[in-house]
Amino acid sequence: MDTYPHPKGALKSGPGVASAGRIYDYFLNGRHHTPADEEAARKLQEKVPELHYMAQANRIFLQRAAGVIARAGVDQFIDLGSGIPTAWNTHEVVQVVHPDARVVYVDNDPVVLDMSRDMLRRSGERNVAYVDADIADPASVIDDPEVRRLIDFSRPVGYMHVAIWHFVNPEQDPWSLLRRYLDAVPSGSYLALSHVTADGQRPDKIERFNEVYRNVTARLNFRTFAEIDRFFDGWEYLPPHEDAKPGLSYVDVWGSKNPAEVDPSHTWIPAGVARKP
Repeated sequence: MDTYPHPKGALKSGPGVASAGRIYDYFLNGRHHTPADEEAARKLQEKVPELHYMAQANRIFLQRAAGVIARAGVDQFIDLGSGIPTAWNTHEVVQVVHPDARVVYVDNDPVVLDMSRDMLRRSGERNVAYVDADIADPASVIDDPEVRRLIDFSRPVGYMHVAIWHFVNPEQDPWSLLRRYLDAVPSGSYLALSHVTADGQRPDKIERFNEVYRNVTARLNFRTFAEIDRFFDGWEYLPPHEDAKPGLSYVDVWGSKNPAEVDPSHTWIPAGVARKP
């Protein structure tokens, strides 16, 4: 759960302030988080014990979706709100299919950016870049020189919008913002998106989430299954797994070879992958 818009009055990121992206790194068993992030993550897990499972399932969805999109022929990706590129991230997945695949990661947490750029520099990645931009300002992403250097918008693009739009507040109209990204890419492009929902969850668990995220750099916005489905308007869903009808599913079900074995109580994060017709 990872670029985060920073509306007026939001907490500024830094080592002493918990960051949503670095909390996510903690739940992924990463090493790039601060004591403030770990404290917030532990409080979250005390209040919502299944959160570690949710983070892991969301990460697996990203990996499965990136692989499917790459195998469909897409060799350039923009990963919005990407957080820290921990093991087996988007570029590593898609470069198995296309060794020269180009990937741009986008985030606006200065601590995350410094860590990530250093990691990419040390690994010698030439077709991967990390861009400092705000998801709530699509032009700052689409027109960024590094994005334009690596991404050819006349060819299909794979968008990874994984666990990010729930950090955009309703007054910012996330559906209109997303549409600006989608309008910038041609037919044959793909969108992978996941988003937290309150549907079917106990009100006390929702409040526990909100209690902790009040002290984090980005506020969490729960949306209904139908509201999340709206993000995909006009695009064609892929089936979430074999023998399933195309449509919105959940992170731990999407791409699973044994969807019947997934715990049906884990319905916090709807997810889908769709193609631009």
